[in-house]
Amino acid sequence: MTERCVFILLILALGMGTLNSQDKYPVRGSVFVREGKASKVSLTILLEQKTTRIPVDIDGNFTTYLHWNKNYQFYFSKPGYVGKKINFSTVVPGHVEKKYIYPYEILVELFPTFPNADTTFFKNPVAKIAYSNKINDFEYDLDYLLIVKEKINSFKNQYYAWRKQAVPPKTLTNNSITKTQEATALHYQKNVETKNPKTSTPAQSKVTHNIKVPVIDKKNQFGLPPLKKSYSDGKFIEVYPLNAKVITRVVIKNGVYQKVFYKVEHNWGGRYYFVEESPGYYRSISKYNFEKATKS
Repeated sequence: MTERCVFILLILALGMGTLNSQDKYPVRGSVFVREGKASKVSLTILLEQKTTRIPVDIDGNFTTYLHWNKNYQFYFSKPGYVGKKINFSTVVPGHVEKKYIYPYEILVELFPTFPNADTTFFKNPVAKIAYSNKINDFEYDLDYLLIVKEKINSFKNQYYAWRKQAVPPKTLTNNSITKTQEATALHYQKNVETKNPKTSTPAQSKVTHNIKVPVIDKKNQFGLPPLKKSYSDGKFIEVYPLNAKVITRVVIKNGVYQKVFYKVEHNWGGRYYFVEESPGYYRSISKYNFEKATKS
């Protein structure tokens, strides 16, 4: 069976599981391994003291189906890397029609450990996902995510400091970030583009690609024009030169499933990356995650 056929079957399975069955909720995602490959990545899911192992392919992708009204814990790990836990609650109000809730996608980045690294914090979940009455969909607990992000970035800075001493400078990438930049990043994530600057006509290009999530036709918080009502299959890059910044919107479409990513480049040098988790909510992701998820 060809890779394309396998992908089509997966999309059909997700669609059928979402639209025709209310017994289980489909969740899929990708594990990105910083400075490494997705081989030997392990995913286990804990439910009511019972652990189930979920296969992760060589590209870091996985798919699972969750029972409704349960509390799960995902645990991602790989030898030599810091493991991460994510809490996922499928508890929804009784009046909610589950068949209209589309499959959820999780993006996870595993980071290398290093000598004398303090990984105590990572015994706690790095994210909490639950149903939101406000958006009628699942979303991250943003307040919790911002607290966790500060801890994770502190760990990353310790790693970069260790690498700077352990590895010759010419082999290092410029991954350092100042305290001022990090504070700005946290503030920016909390208040994603609340203003509506004047927009210009986008430049578009199309690249063939595959993806997974439902079509969303909703004005976003970046002050950009709404997504078109319909995109043909492929990858579309829309570039918007705005006041003091440039925003690149990447739309990846396959069938009825669509995923939208954003890159925000400020004139003063700041760069931020987001994925549209659900209507009206944009989760901050790393440059690494953005580039891997949007590559051709």
